[in-house]
Amino acid sequence: MRFIGGLLIIILLVVGGGIATGFIDLQKTQAGSLPEVSVKGGSLPKYEANVAKVEVGTRHETVEVPTVDVKKP
Repeated sequence: MRFIGGLLIIILLVVGGGIATGFIDLQKTQAGSLPEVSVKGGSLPKYEANVAKVEVGTRHETVEVPTVDVKKP
């Protein structure tokens, strides 16, 4: 598998180098177009989910903060 991947990378580098240096010249001979697509009807699937109840609130809390003393040497 590693050999095939390495071979593909080498081929891409050779082709890319050929295009970049002008050895390979690509010319568009025919214009392309996207296919026409029509979509009719349809419906989305329905789901029912039972989830936990989550209550969000706030409270006042007193937090003790340590004091830091800095002494110069």
